[in-house]
Amino acid sequence: MKVDTRDIRAASQVARNFGQITDEVEAGRTIVVVRNNTPVGVLAPVSLVDRLDAVDEREEDLRLLGIALIRMNTSAGELVELDELAAELGVELRDADPADPAGAGPDAA
Repeated sequence: MKVDTRDIRAASQVARNFGQITDEVEAGRTIVVVRNNTPVGVLAPVSLVDRLDAVDEREEDLRLLGIALIRMNTSAGELVELDELAAELGVELRDADPADPAGAGPDAA
């Protein structure tokens, strides 16, 4: 995670200026909170948390798809196209969009 040094705040500063910092987070900034120069937390916009949730879901889908693919190939001894397997399992494969690395799509908030 790349962090702009202007986005690192001491816990005491966060406590004193919580309203102002909350406004910054609402505007899209991610604030790293440190205590004794050690990161202890992050204040992040809800949209970032939603994107992380979407990544977690896709990771789990891919893991399950990989397991299914291995099982199908080892039990029957035949090769199956990924699209065919996904359709059989009811999994929707989406093209990766470089502008949307989480794959959450335009409707994700």
